[in-house]
Amino acid sequence: MIEPMRFKRLSAAMLATSALVFGGSVLAGQGRAQSAQPVTFLCSAADKQFITTVSTNLTQLNYWSDALVSRDVEPNVVVQQAKAEAVQVAQTRPQDRTLRATQGLLGSMFLEYSKAVGATAQGRSGDKHMTTSWRLAHAVHDLLTGAKGGLGAQGCDVPPLPTSQRPEVKFRRAGSGPGRGA
Repeated sequence: MIEPMRFKRLSAAMLATSALVFGGSVLAGQGRAQSAQPVTFLCSAADKQFITTVSTNLTQLNYWSDALVSRDVEPNVVVQQAKAEAVQVAQTRPQDRTLRATQGLLGSMFLEYSKAVGATAQGRSGDKHMTTSWRLAHAVHDLLTGAKGGLGAQGCDVPPLPTSQRPEVKFRRAGSGPGRGA
């Protein structure tokens, strides 16, 4: 007949077996362990597309703003263009976290600019929206300036952002004659 094993012997046997298994796994693991290669980030195609889209849209916004000031275009066209530029920026999918952060800021900047132009066209003050747009533009500039070295090391060439003095929304309101801009 088989006698039951005492509890002390069972505990000692389990402890010894566990120690052998643990020791064996440590010894086996040490022979194969290698230091990890540092992770290298590269500028993805999506990041490059985002940079190109933003650069193009900022150039277009500058064009439309100049056309608005010189009264070569109606305000509703500029509002539509700024909203379309916000949508284009939102449709990109940058992988870099700094570029993702600027994506939301830029979209908001374009929308605030469109609101400023729209409000001014309706005879209301667009100052609040223009100030918000200006602050968002500065936040984007600060983010990209701070990350330029790191982005450049990854292969993301961020072109210089257009710089200008604080823009004013000035154009001909409905019913105003030449030289009577807002």
